[in-house]
Amino acid sequence: NTAQTLKVKMNFSRKKGRAAASLAAVAVLFVAISTLYTTSNYNSHLEMLRSSQRALSNIEPLNEIAAVTVTDDAAPIDPQRPYGKCEIPRTSFANHPVETLYQPAFPGSGSRMTYELVSALTGMTISNDHNYAVDPNVRKRVVSVKTHYPNRNGISLEKYDEDFHGALLVIRNPIKAIPSFFNFWYERINHLENHSIRAPTEDWIAFRDANLNEQLKSWAHHMDYWLNKYSKDRSKLLVLPYEYLTDDARGPATALKLAAFLDSAEGVNVVKPEDVACIWHRSVKYMDEGEDVEGHSVRVGSTATPYTQAQFDQIRSTLQKQKWKYKNDPEVFKIMDQYMRHINHSW
Repeated sequence: NTAQTLKVKMNFSRKKGRAAASLAAVAVLFVAISTLYTTSNYNSHLEMLRSSQRALSNIEPLNEIAAVTVTDDAAPIDPQRPYGKCEIPRTSFANHPVETLYQPAFPGSGSRMTYELVSALTGMTISNDHNYAVDPNVRKRVVSVKTHYPNRNGISLEKYDEDFHGALLVIRNPIKAIPSFFNFWYERINHLENHSIRAPTEDWIAFRDANLNEQLKSWAHHMDYWLNKYSKDRSKLLVLPYEYLTDDARGPATALKLAAFLDSAEGVNVVKPEDVACIWHRSVKYMDEGEDVEGHSVRVGSTATPYTQAQFDQIRSTLQKQKWKYKNDPEVFKIMDQYMRHINHSW
């Protein structure tokens, strides 16, 4: 059968007031991309369209649906490149003023991964909180600033708040984030390359037993700080669950949502919408035609990070408190509920 394709005209808004419309167009484009990578018949495409829309409605409600035209003039899709071809742009500082974004994440929640995706989507340099605080040449010249604040590994940039358009808050289930942070810490204290090795299970257990309570409090406090900071204008905050970004089904749509949010900041330009899925695949999946992308490293070692029953209950209790604390924020409420379900299934 001839490959079907969906042609969607979409233009990312570069003005603050049009972010909601951009998200609706973004969702429709992902439906197009999802359908583009199949070679089934017309009826199958219609079912794909419907199921994709249902899946996307679980990520972000769609306020409007763009006109979609089905045609028969597409070239067959290369199965070796299901996300298409794309180039990761070389990053540089902006030569014009930029509305910078905070990029906070609790340690172990994918801040490096998000760093690479954001820079690939924009071709712009990203700073960290320490450099932003001491180097005036960085200010208003970077797309985002990576920070772990208010965790003790970060520093406050509140006095520069006027420089910032909003924040990209990356969150991750603490049952995974805390062991990931410990792997980073283990590498650091043993003078090993970042993202090169996982800590031995016995070292993890010793850290877990001594620090889990403190780590859970820090995880919740980090989340509270950023949600409260933008509680009066939630449109300035994009919550990015690590689990959505890394998921094969949700990842491209989440990357498109991220691209729309980035594009809403003055002075920030993103790649063409049709390139976003490919950029996501190369940046987040760390793969390019089966080969590791240069500059990435993959941790080796045991993936076992066991918890006791009491510790499972402690994590579950923390998530329950966060879930009901944000009962009036449907997005966060849903994410916390999903994290709790994961823990229930894990035990």
